[in-house]
Amino acid sequence: MKKSLEPKRNIGPYRSAGRTSFAARLLHRAAALLAAVALLSPPTSFAQSAADAPFLHGPTTLIVPYAAGGLTDNLARALSQRLSVRWGQPVMVENRAGGGTVIGTAAAARAPADGRTLLVTSFGYTTNPFLMPDLPYKEGALEPLAMVAVAPAILFVHPSVPADDLPSLVKYMRSSGKPFTFASSGNGSSPHIGAELFASQIGVQIVHVPYRGNGPALTDLVGGQVQGMFDSKASLSFVKAGKLKAIGVSSLKPSPLAPDLKPIAQSGVPELANFATASWFGVLLPAATPKPLQARLYAELRAVLDTPEMRDAIDRAGVEPLLLTQAGFAAYLKAESERWGPVIRSKNIKAN
Repeated sequence: MKKSLEPKRNIGPYRSAGRTSFAARLLHRAAALLAAVALLSPPTSFAQSAADAPFLHGPTTLIVPYAAGGLTDNLARALSQRLSVRWGQPVMVENRAGGGTVIGTAAAARAPADGRTLLVTSFGYTTNPFLMPDLPYKEGALEPLAMVAVAPAILFVHPSVPADDLPSLVKYMRSSGKPFTFASSGNGSSPHIGAELFASQIGVQIVHVPYRGNGPALTDLVGGQVQGMFDSKASLSFVKAGKLKAIGVSSLKPSPLAPDLKPIAQSGVPELANFATASWFGVLLPAATPKPLQARLYAELRAVLDTPEMRDAIDRAGVEPLLLTQAGFAAYLKAESERWGPVIRSKNIKAN
């Protein structure tokens, strides 16, 4: 395992004004020696590309704005393990939950733009500017680095709902004479906003029932206290047990996460032909990070995400791998903002 030649962050080039530190003198001599060797070496010694050269990056922190044990946290920990092995340096996960991801996001936005602090986040990053008027960080404070994965939701209903497919569910919701009840993990969450978009596109009213977390919401759905919910692949086990019905998956095309389920967009309801909602997972960093360093970090992430170990981790998490470039990820986030902003405003949705 190669150790970084880079000094620790708390050891600057000088310990006090006018006096060079021992570490700085060593680094200066090493740099001079390397420069001399470079001048005497043949051109072929530089054939190794920058992407293949050792990345002497130093200790790095992945901030996760969610509690430990969740999907985003699990993906971040898988990333940290592979990056630690690749770099030969500690890559630590720091959970900064609270405030609907605002606390962790603000911490990442305030971090030094040296590439050693990355934010691993999800859906709330694009919806919070519409849910919360006074965020403690400015728009554009963070730069998209790489999208890692995506997870379309599955529409589940309680067995008491007289519908087994999307057309019959829409017909029931339009004709029942009372609003359909949708559970979610909280105001402004992905299941909540997805349900509001679904209802608005088919022209019905729903009653949103927010819970403090996904577990209590799912418990009440299985118990029949609420009628429907957008949730992850993990809840398909309740379908096998006969406790829930799965109506469709919220992707435009068939999803490998639920190959036996028809996409809602392809289920024969014209108003839902463009319906899609998904949780995404990606990495961002302070926008002032130098562009060459951003490019190198993207190359490092790409190399790690292409390993069998990371692909297995993504598969175990129940999400689809989707690696987008910086430009592609930025375009995706822009489209997400344009999709969800109008829904949040029209329904006057506020965060918990």
